[in-house]
Amino acid sequence: MGVENINNIKCAFCDVPFKVSLSFEYLIESIKQISGEAGHPMQSMATETLDMLAGHPELCSRIDDKEILEENSELVRKLMAFLINPLNDNVLMAALFPPFGMQPFYCTQMFKDVVLGESKTLEIAFDLAEDLDKMLVSLLYHAYLLILDKVYGLNLYKDKPITLKLTDENSGLVKYFTTRIDTQYVRVNPLQNHKKLSDDELKQLFDKENDLDYWNEMIPLENFEFSGLMKFDYVDSTYDYVISQLKSDLLDKNAIITLDGFANVKNRIKSLIENPFLEVGMMAIHDFESSYNRNYIWKSIIPYQELSCEDYRDTFYEKALTEKKIVITNDLAKVDKNKVVEAFLKRNIRSHVVIPLILDSEVVGMLEFACSMPESLSMIQVKRLHELFPIFALALQRSKEEWNDKVRAIIQTEFTAIHPTVEWKFQETVSNLISQEYESSESAGIEPIVFPGVVPIYGASDIRGSSVERNKGIQADLTTQLHMVKELLCCEEPLAEIPLVSNLCYKINEFLSTVEGGLKAGDEVSILDFLRNEIEPVLNIMRNRFKDMVEPIDKYFASLDPDLKVIYSKRKDFEDSLTLINDQVSDIIDKEQVKAQQVYPHYFEKYRTDGVEYNAYLGQSLVKGLPYSDIYLKNIRLWQLLVKIKVARRVRKLQPELKTKLDVTQLILVHSAPLSIAFRQDEKKFDVDGAYNIRYEITKKRIDKAMVKGTRERVTQVGRIAIIYSYAEEIEEYRRYIDFMKSRKLITDNVEDLELEDLTGASGLRALRIEVNFDDLESEPFDKIRIEEVIKG
Repeated sequence: MGVENINNIKCAFCDVPFKVSLSFEYLIESIKQISGEAGHPMQSMATETLDMLAGHPELCSRIDDKEILEENSELVRKLMAFLINPLNDNVLMAALFPPFGMQPFYCTQMFKDVVLGESKTLEIAFDLAEDLDKMLVSLLYHAYLLILDKVYGLNLYKDKPITLKLTDENSGLVKYFTTRIDTQYVRVNPLQNHKKLSDDELKQLFDKENDLDYWNEMIPLENFEFSGLMKFDYVDSTYDYVISQLKSDLLDKNAIITLDGFANVKNRIKSLIENPFLEVGMMAIHDFESSYNRNYIWKSIIPYQELSCEDYRDTFYEKALTEKKIVITNDLAKVDKNKVVEAFLKRNIRSHVVIPLILDSEVVGMLEFACSMPESLSMIQVKRLHELFPIFALALQRSKEEWNDKVRAIIQTEFTAIHPTVEWKFQETVSNLISQEYESSESAGIEPIVFPGVVPIYGASDIRGSSVERNKGIQADLTTQLHMVKELLCCEEPLAEIPLVSNLCYKINEFLSTVEGGLKAGDEVSILDFLRNEIEPVLNIMRNRFKDMVEPIDKYFASLDPDLKVIYSKRKDFEDSLTLINDQVSDIIDKEQVKAQQVYPHYFEKYRTDGVEYNAYLGQSLVKGLPYSDIYLKNIRLWQLLVKIKVARRVRKLQPELKTKLDVTQLILVHSAPLSIAFRQDEKKFDVDGAYNIRYEITKKRIDKAMVKGTRERVTQVGRIAIIYSYAEEIEEYRRYIDFMKSRKLITDNVEDLELEDLTGASGLRALRIEVNFDDLESEPFDKIRIEEVIKG
């Protein structure tokens, strides 16, 4: 249970619902124990303190008035010395609070210097929904953990560190601190009889760990009082936290490309280098002779509009590029002037660092820092980011690739990704637009591109159980890898007795149980992080220390995929099998679609998921200069059926080659009523037009889950083709095709006429389900079929 890992928290609280009181009683109990321990280094101090307390009973019970602390400040300091060593007053950050209080009643001088002040804001680092108070939510969770620990005896309260964010509004500097809370001097006092919770109720409680309102129903917080004091120790974790956050940021493809993403990266670098006035730039480069640098990521401190590529020649940028080393300029005012130096001085920038970002021995870009103060940037500061330079390089390279992909996509979308059948319409529309703009000074809008009266064709070949098989592959590979590391670490007695290794063995067994019980969202990532970040370092240490471990550990690492660094056997089998099927299905459709376009031009789009689907539209409005006839629709429908049979036979023939046994289910949706399609300018694609026609889209999206009425059987089954329709008139044409295919032994005599369960937004559906004949897979019975003769016959 930890608030940092919870999303969608439900919490109606606006304030702390329980009672709290400051008390030194439990600390005094510990001091009494010390006074009775002969030889304890603080025994005399404890005895002296207790003697002083005898004259101040107001400090020995609940303290409601802060003036009591002020009036007895010397004695309070003496008491607090048992918790915070006075010798560390200027070197440790620590503070003492009433239970769940927001203001410390005692703290070290360093805490005062670093944290306190009107310009400084201390808050929890992680984010929650905007309408929730992060500090309050965290406080409530800790209160519940203390209740479960001290009242219910569940021993759940762990000294889990909390990361706090300290912002100095004056300087803009952000720092992070890891905070540990000592609750040994806190007592939880039930104000009335508390409800005992059964095992089932506890399970329900933790199943709803993000629902604080439910928790309060089960354990009302107003029924408890927290008495005593809490000690907070603060450790500056800015470096570790920011490095971790930067790594996460740079995994996001938008971290460098977008303004917000790059601003976030810059702010983290400022925190890391501890310079709120730092300026940060990053550039993806091609070469200094290229005039295309603007086509890449170019977020330099000096805007690219002010300097040409030629201006960077013979500067510290070129030196960093050619020599592949960091170049620091302590004072730009004292170096030889050129356009780059003058541009920096114009902005009152005096010190500068440029870092080449290297990937596979090649410089892919530059990272630069600058500051208005001379000699304010040192190699020591830059080296704080050293471990991130390869990640910056990788992120920059990925952003370049994203950029190029986007450019290609825009070119395809705007200019070339228009199906040849309807290209004439776009040319006509643009011609009209240009003509109107020439004729009028006002800007003309693009007229809607609509094709009325077209008949839709839809088909899908879906991989049955692909998600199940994918999960099986992941489970098998993770199980294999966990067993391998278990055999390496947990079966050697000398190793198993090492506490760290013992803890790792416990985690391995826990993860094995998790995998065997079925993976949930996030489990795979957690296990892989554990294997990479906890197991691998230990194995490397063991390999260096124990000679007899070298061979088995090398064998383990050799078994990992060289790119993914994990066991990638069953998953690869699955992916290879899935890809092989999809490639074959797609290849059949592509080749047959060329033939279908020769029958009559029509709009066609295909897309791959865990299978292959396609949409087609046929009608006069799509084609200019070639009369349309219903005979073409019949041709395409029979073509579609024959292609489905061909796909089923090809996939069945592939079965011996598949390392993971996968097969396809296939369906066709029949929709005879003509509809309109329109080009959506915002989505750059065609979609059905008009509210009535939306029913077709709804049906298309849901039919693969349709059930045979009165059963739990899906209409789509392996080895069969489901022809789904709404009206009896629509299917008569298909019955003729089915009789023909029976005569050619393409399908069996097993033809089912099924009524389907109603779907949301689509009712009254039926299906003809035909069974493909797989008796002779070596023959090619399609080559001699002339579709036109079948249609006419």
